[in-house]
Formats: sequence, structure tokens, C-alpha cells
Amino acid sequence: MFHQNADAIYAPRNRIVWYALAFQGGFVNILGFLAVHRFVSHVTGFAGRFAFSLYEVKYTDALAAFFIPVFFLIGSTVSGFFTEVRREKGQAPIYIISMISMSLVFATLGILGVNGSLGIFGEPFESFHDFILLAALSFTCGMQNALFTSASGAVVRTTHLTGITTDLGIGIAKILNRQGHDIEYQSNWLRIGIIVSFLVGSLIGVVIIQQIKYLSFFIPAVLSLIIAFKLYHTRKEIESKKL
Repeated sequence: MFHQNADAIYAPRNRIVWYALAFQGGFVNILGFLAVHRFVSHVTGFAGRFAFSLYEVKYTDALAAFFIPVFFLIGSTVSGFFTEVRREKGQAPIYIISMISMSLVFATLGILGVNGSLGIFGEPFESFHDFILLAALSFTCGMQNALFTSASGAVVRTTHLTGITTDLGIGIAKILNRQGHDIEYQSNWLRIGIIVSFLVGSLIGVVIIQQIKYLSFFIPAVLSLIIAFKLYHTRKEIESKKL
């Protein structure tokens, strides 16, 4: 639907999807931090935590730090089956399944949290249910990141800022060197919008999450569902135009 199609990637209706996903990425990242004191939308920090935990002979923490990126990888792999694998087989990628799956994971975490099955919100990372919570959030982030990296031909990444900030820096360098074309300007504005949306999601998350705690999981659950049906509606529109 979007893959390597510049007109589709930068179309206003699709920009809304990218910004909404970046908002969700920021919200989920701060949600993981406030819930169990760990960021979840990227895997870089876990490598350092794994090494440091081993050094301090904290094997439980080291094991958790090792497996969290694994769940990010599993989420990316599952998403890949519905996107890149189907595309290589000559089939249309399916985005809605991944988005609905993410919604179900968020909703399940919300229900378990409200029922007390995940312990006290904001407690230090020290028990198995904290690991389950963190693993589930990492899974959804991996799924979302792979889904829309594939959909946009690696132009859009919405769960962390490292790659998109690097791309923005390269894009700015091209423009300052007068090598930037119109597509580069569009790309840079899209990147800026994604970064701002991620930050807004984090800021709003800090305010809301501390007030409603585990109920916060229903926000990305609903947002994922809305985006899923938006993508479904867009796909149906494209298919109807081909007829």
C-alpha cells in the first residue's frame, strides 16, 4: 500500500498515520518506563544493561536484559510474515493483522493490570510479571517498527528516534550542500513531524499514565485499532480504484 511509493508515503492522509504511530511509540516507551522503570521501544540500552548486570553478578537482571530484545526481534519477525514474506511471494502485504494483534496485547495488559495480575504499577523491576509486561511491550514495538519500516521502504520508523534523527541529519546536510531535491524536503519535514509526535506522545504519557496507571494501556489499544481500520479502509479504496 505504501511500499517505496513516495506519493503514498508523503500523502497527507498517510502522514496522519505516521504521526499517530510515532505518538503511540513515545507513549508506549514512557509507559514501560513508568510501569517497570525500563524503556521498551528500542533495544540498544539493553546491551549495556546486560553487560553491567553480569559484571554486578545480577544474573536475573542480565537474563531479562538479554531476552527483552529477543521479544522485540520476535515481534519484528511476526510482522515480517505479513509484509515482506507476502510481498516476495507476489501477494499484497497485510497490515491490519499486526495492528489488531498489537491492540489485543495492549488491551490484555490493561485488563491484567487492572485486575492486579501484574502487581503494583511503578514498582521496581524485580518479579516475573514485570518481565512479562516488558516482554509484551517490546514485542509490540518490534512488530510496529518492522511493519512500517517495511511499508515505507525504510523511510518511516516510529518506535524510536535514533534512526530517524540520523536520517534527518543526513537530509539537512544534503539541503545545506544544495543537493536536496523536493523529495528530500518532504522527507525532512516528515522526519521532523515524527520526532515531534514521539515527543508529544511521551509528554502526554507522563501526565496521563501517572494518573490512570494500568488503564493507560487501553489508549494504545484503541489507537492501534483505529489505525488498523484506517489502513483497511485505505486498502479497500485502492482496490476499488483498480476495478
